[in-house]
Amino acid sequence: MGGRLFYPHSVEVLGDQQSFGIHLDAAELGPVTMGWLSYDTEVEIETGELQDWYQVNVPVSGRLKTSSGADRIIATPSCAAVYRADRGSVLQGWGQETRRILGMKIERRAVEEQLALLLGRPIRNPIAFDLALDITTGHGQQWWSVMQALSVQLRDTDALFRHPLLLAPLTQSVIVSLLLASRHDYSEQLAATVAPACPAAVEHAKQYIEAHADEPLTALEIAGAVGVSLRGLQHGFQTSLQTTPMRYLRDLRLRKVRGDLLAADPETAGVAEIAYRWGFNHLGRFAGQYREMFGESPSAALRAITSR
Repeated sequence: MGGRLFYPHSVEVLGDQQSFGIHLDAAELGPVTMGWLSYDTEVEIETGELQDWYQVNVPVSGRLKTSSGADRIIATPSCAAVYRADRGSVLQGWGQETRRILGMKIERRAVEEQLALLLGRPIRNPIAFDLALDITTGHGQQWWSVMQALSVQLRDTDALFRHPLLLAPLTQSVIVSLLLASRHDYSEQLAATVAPACPAAVEHAKQYIEAHADEPLTALEIAGAVGVSLRGLQHGFQTSLQTTPMRYLRDLRLRKVRGDLLAADPETAGVAEIAYRWGFNHLGRFAGQYREMFGESPSAALRAITSR
């Protein structure tokens, strides 16, 4: 079962043979597969090279002895394990000691595409991730907070994060935050300063956003369409427009919502329906943003038809 969702592997039972059992609860979210995995007794799992995937494992209690190639660590609730695509892996634990781990498998293509867009150049070789990732402070802690929030909704097929306008930006955030939180052979390049995109590139990006506002856009996709790095695009928007690409998109979608509200019949349409259509899944936050921009509530705009 685990091999079908994650990787082909061998399992050696180190504990009580009679107690052996596996428990797996996983969901596919675009290029990301997340799942809870546990065994009822101590086992050792060995995989070959992961090849087309990167993997992250986090025990929620106890310890997991693990390796990626020659690198070895003990993963714990404060230290995640990040596995390289060009190495095999070994995991030893479970039973009463390890309980469960949260595993995340990410398409290598998706990770390297996101890194290429961040840097503004192609990635030729597998990313050499450090095996250990501290998830108690800084970016590591922030990344882990996002993973925990997602993990509690894995069984909910109607969860808002599965909405098409939300899923792509969410999975992109998972990947980009991992690239920024972990150590690897591109970390120094990601930390280096970059020049802002030129005004012509910013204008091109604005036109692209306006033409695709009803699609699940991400900042990386916009940067790729314009032909600049993500960081260059962000700096360009800040320099030219004093905003970010995603805030520009949000404000444009708010204006689209207002147009739909003013044109809608309040007897047959609702604020939530229209807001959700444009990717606003948190109604309280949406209502605050709408009021800040237009000086009235969304419901007031919807009722305005009765006074026209």
